[in-house]
Formats: sequence, C-alpha cells, structure tokens
Amino acid sequence: MYAFVDETGNTGGNLFDEDQPLFLTAALITRSDFDRSKARQFDKILADANLSGIHATELGVGGIEPIAGPVLKLLKAADARFFISRVEKRYLLATKFFDTFFDSGENPAVPWHAYNVRPLRLILAFKVASLVDETVAQLFWKMLMERSEARARALIPEICAAVLARIDRLPDARSREIVTDALQWTRDHPEGLDFYQTGREAKNGHMPNSVAFTNLLEGLEALSKKWDRPVRLIRHDRQSQFERTLAHWHQLFSNALPDPIHLPGETRVLRQVPGSDFEISASEHSPGIQVADLILWLFKRFLEGKDIPYESGRLLSFAMKRGMQNDFSFDGVENAMLEQFGDALNSDPSPEHLEKAREIQAHYEQLRLDNIAAYDRDGLMPFERQATSSRLASD
Repeated sequence: MYAFVDETGNTGGNLFDEDQPLFLTAALITRSDFDRSKARQFDKILADANLSGIHATELGVGGIEPIAGPVLKLLKAADARFFISRVEKRYLLATKFFDTFFDSGENPAVPWHAYNVRPLRLILAFKVASLVDETVAQLFWKMLMERSEARARALIPEICAAVLARIDRLPDARSREIVTDALQWTRDHPEGLDFYQTGREAKNGHMPNSVAFTNLLEGLEALSKKWDRPVRLIRHDRQSQFERTLAHWHQLFSNALPDPIHLPGETRVLRQVPGSDFEISASEHSPGIQVADLILWLFKRFLEGKDIPYESGRLLSFAMKRGMQNDFSFDGVENAMLEQFGDALNSDPSPEHLEKAREIQAHYEQLRLDNIAAYDRDGLMPFERQATSSRLASD
C-alpha cells in the first residue's frame, strides 16, 4: 500500500499563532501507486479543467467545484482510503508541559500511578492544563526551545512558582497535593528534569509536525494490518524545515523493536510501517499529494464551519466515510477517554476495590517518599536508578 501526504497549519516554533491554532495532516492511501496507476486519468481531469495542477488554496471553492466530481470518480475507481490527523497546538503544549514536569520516572515527587495509569494521567493532565496561562505557556515553550541549558533550567523556578500561585483553582484536595508536591520539588531541584535537548532536529520533535507524523504512521500500520498488505511507500509533500526530522522519525519507528509494551490501561508497539520507504516530493510531481491537498483544504473548511458546495461536499463525505481520524485535542482525547474508561469512571467502586486501591496508593506513596530520599543521597532520577539496578543485577 502507498500513502500520499500533505499538511497545513505549519507555524514552525510559533505555537501561539491565533490564526492557525490547528496543524492538520491528510493522507491518500491506495493499494497500488496512485501516482503511476492513475496518472493518465488525473492528467485528463486537469486538461478538461484547463489546469496545470491542483492547489486548493489557489483554486478556492469556485475552482474546486467543477473538478470535485471527476476526482471523486477517480478515487472510487482507486478504492481509496484516507487518514486525517488534527493536532490542537494548545493541547500539544499542555501535554508537553505535563510530560516534562510530572513524569514519575524523572520527578521522584510524583506518585507512580498518577503518571503511568492512563486514565489517571489524562485526568491530572487536564487539570494541570487549566493552570497553564499565557505567561506560563510562553515561558515553558521558551524553555524547551532555549539553546543554552543553563538559561533553560533557570526558567524552571519561575514556571513552577507561577503555576503554584494558581493551585487553588484545582477542584479537589488530592490534585492540589500531587501538583504542589511535584512542582515544589522541581522548583527546588531544577537540575533534576531530563528535558534538555540540543540541535534543531531534536527540538523539531516538540513540534506539531512530529506528533501528526507519528499519528500518521500508527494509522498506516493499522490499515496495513487490516488489509494484510505492507506499506511500500510514504510520499510526503516537500517542506524544507522538517524534511530531515520526518525522515529521521520514519527511520526510528520503522526499525523499532516489535515487542509490545504493556502499561496499565494501554498496550503500545513502537514499530510502525516496517520495510517502507519514505520520500519527499514536490506536489506538482505527485497526483496523490495534490488529492491529499484537496481533501485537506475541504476538511479545514468544514472545521471552520464554512459552506461547501454540493460536489465538493460529496468528495469530502467520501473521504470522511472511508477515512481514519486522529484527533489530538482537548475534545478529541476527552471523548476517546470517556469512550474507553467512562463506565469505570462513572461507577462507584465496591468496598473491596476501594480497599485494594487504598493499599496500592499507600504502596506508591511510600515508593515516592523513598525516591525523594534516594535522590538526596545519590542524585539519580528514578529511571536512572532502575537502569543502574538492572545492570548490577545482570552483572
């Protein structure tokens, strides 16, 4: 199978552009190479419309409507599928903030279950996000992008103090306790967090482009298993700033170990699209990328609540019905969490379950206190101490 990818909403390191709050990616997916198998039919569509190519932003509604029907017919003949990823930049920043300060492997003051049990992690992350105002968000992003590690770490106490000043906004005492303990420890130990990365490629990993691309690889892998066909080629529209980063991420995920990682409430497999090739292409050389651009433009217009003419609406409806979507946003993640964990979250635990939960909480509270005391002795983060213990045990 083959994928042809386009994206929109790239603002580079500026996550605070109010005019582009979303980063969107769309992929046309076919069993054979669409650029080869459908090139002649695609060229005829262009010739009949007196076009040199499909660039949806330039064509607008008036230019797209006459070609929407022929494109739809072509896609039906190709038995096309689609993948659409929506990354809300504010949600991305909120997750980066939470992972930086509340990873129990790096912050010994965070209870293990608060970060590693998925529903608990998501609930706490949403609560923490409510404390991150514009000032904190700007400071935090500056910290991630800072070239000097010393200057980056110097911002940590100010960030922690600003969030702690808003702690009374959290609705329950336990959340206030967890967040206070975590941020007070980090404020007093800014040397502890393992967040600093050097080089443009590493810092690009924080951007929406990387998140959307990772979501795309997961979607392609899922469809590959469903079709029982390997992914042969991912052809991505050219955009110079992130080309090397996307190629690097493709190499990492396609060559990762295939073993599943089991965590409470989730199982993850890092290897995606093994054996596939990744290629950058200018859109004018790829009918598939031009179709992805067209679908992406219509989808963005749909999200903005703007009118879509009849034939264009039929085309978008076809793509939506035959597409997978990944919604990395506050609303999208909340809806997915409630769908998976809603029954458990909305039901009262039995006395037996409640007692077991108290035992587990007491266990991890003692582990938390032990980790804090151990850091004072050896200066190691919990994940570093575990790695050291594993090496010693194997020697």
